[in-house]
Amino acid sequence: MSTLEVDQSGEIGVARHPRRQILIDFLNHLKENNVLRFSYPMPDQENGEGWMMFLYSPVSQAVIDSFEA
Repeated sequence: MSTLEVDQSGEIGVARHPRRQILIDFLNHLKENNVLRFSYPMPDQENGEGWMMFLYSPVSQAVIDSFEA
């Protein structure tokens, strides 16, 4: 299974995964960790496949690493 990709190198971060449900689970994980500024998952039109969501505030590496898909 593919791993969740999180890129926070730009002004707005992006999380990507081939499966929408994984991003929904990640969204719920963010909520549980009081990270509340993100979009809902949408088709990844930039890559032409999979799903993506925007992260409108920085997410700590610890929160990302604690997510289990």
